Amino acid sequence: MYIRLVGRAKQGWTLVEMMVAVCLFTLGSASLMGLYVFTVKTMASMYSYCVLDQSNRQAMDLLTREIRQAKKVLAYTTNSITILAADDTGTTSNVRYSFNAGTKKLVRQNLSDGTAKPLLDNCNLLQFQLFTRCPSNAVYGFGSFPVAINNWSNTVKVLQLTWKTSILQASGIANSENVQTARIVIRKQQTS
Repeated sequence: MYIRLVGRAKQGWTLVEMMVAVCLFTLGSASLMGLYVFTVKTMASMYSYCVLDQSNRQAMDLLTREIRQAKKVLAYTTNSITILAADDTGTTSNVRYSFNAGTKKLVRQNLSDGTAKPLLDNCNLLQFQLFTRCPSNAVYGFGSFPVAINNWSNTVKVLQLTWKTSILQASGIANSENVQTARIVIRKQQTS
C-alpha cells in the first residue's frame, strides 16, 4: 500500500522575504559598525586627554616650583618671562620660559649655562600676566591683585599663566584640547 502525503512541498524564500532579511541584516551591521567606530574614536580621545593631562601637569609642576622660588622677574612679554631662579641649594640662575607659535613649544632655557629643554609640545597658546602685591588698605578687595604696569620688576608678586595644548587624532577627525591656568605667588622675591 502506497500512501501519499498531501501537503506543501519544500519551498525557498520568496524574493520579498529575502529582501526584508537582507535589509534587516544590513541595518543591524551598520548599527554595530557605527557603535564600533564611535567606541574607537572615544577611546582615542580619552587616551589623548590622558597624554595631554600628564604632560601639562608635569610642566605646571616645574613652572610652579621654580616661579614660587624665584628671587626676581627680570624680563617679561605676554609669551615669555625671564626669572632669577633659585634651586634648593640656593644657587641662582637666569631662567627663561618662552613660547614659539611656529614650533608650538614651550621651552625652558637656563641662560646661565645655555641649556634648553622643551616643556610642552603641541602648545597653541601661552600667556603670562603679572600682578602686584595686594594693597595694604584692601581697596581692591580680598584676593584681588592689580595688574603690574609701572615699575613691574619691583612690584610683581603674582604671575598668572595660561596655556592651551591640543592633539589632532591620527584619523584627523577628533581634536583633544586641554587648557591650563594658574596664579602663582612668588614667595622669595627680593626687591631692589
